[in-house]
Amino acid sequence: METMNRIKIGDIELIAVTDGAAPPVHPSWPFPEVPESDWDSHRYALDSDGFHTSNFGCFIIRDKEATILVDTGMGSHPPERFGQAPAHLPGSLSAAGIKPTDVTKVVFTHLHFDHVGWAFSKDRVSPFFPNARYVASRTDWEYWSTCTEDSRADHVKSFESNVEPLSGIGVIDLIEGEQFLSGGIRTLPTPGHTPGHMSLLLDSNGKRGVVTGDVFHSSAQFTNPDWSHRADVDPVLGRKTRKRLLERFLDGMTIACGHLEHGSNIGTVAMVDESRYWRGFKSTK
Repeated sequence: METMNRIKIGDIELIAVTDGAAPPVHPSWPFPEVPESDWDSHRYALDSDGFHTSNFGCFIIRDKEATILVDTGMGSHPPERFGQAPAHLPGSLSAAGIKPTDVTKVVFTHLHFDHVGWAFSKDRVSPFFPNARYVASRTDWEYWSTCTEDSRADHVKSFESNVEPLSGIGVIDLIEGEQFLSGGIRTLPTPGHTPGHMSLLLDSNGKRGVVTGDVFHSSAQFTNPDWSHRADVDPVLGRKTRKRLLERFLDGMTIACGHLEHGSNIGTVAMVDESRYWRGFKSTK
């Protein structure tokens, strides 16, 4: 049986699901500005072969009023350079006891192709989550609808095929700033990785959590927030956002990070010798 994280944050349930994972790569590919020797003290963030792995993680957030899916993975039609997609999300949701018809909101933390893949069914005609309103940042929408950079062509193509049609059928809401989605669940702008990137804050009965989206791509970034991923549109702003969020994490908040390894991508931050380290919670089955 697939492993997955389930945790309660007050009356809010947080469940980690996955659309699979990208093939392992040398860490110099996602983090080209980080010297290889700097990884020596962060081997815990790499696999047993010293490679960086990237989970296409998504999250279910559920309270009494809503079932919210955060991000929809790579989907079944990835960019050609990726080859065949893992396409695990439908099975992962089923293993978690979630049907596509159960989802009432789909929230995109940002509009990169590995976060919007299951917006539509395989036929690309009908939404995969037929009863859901889709939610995206207006800033991100405007950026990708006008982006002409060759290096971001895969993301633009994905936006045009997986996201833009949601507007044509009237099922997407574009938001700005902090917005409440249900009860104690609200969005928080966390720009840098993309101009309109946003995270989700969870607050219930004195307990708090955050779904970070792509603010973090590696557990090593909790210790080294200056490390930037190659896909960051604005690395300087991304570093500022990471440092700002880390200040919030010191009070025991539960943290969910999509690209960390499935089964341990919900956790918290611990202080050890004045440095911050990621501590993933153990999975349950």
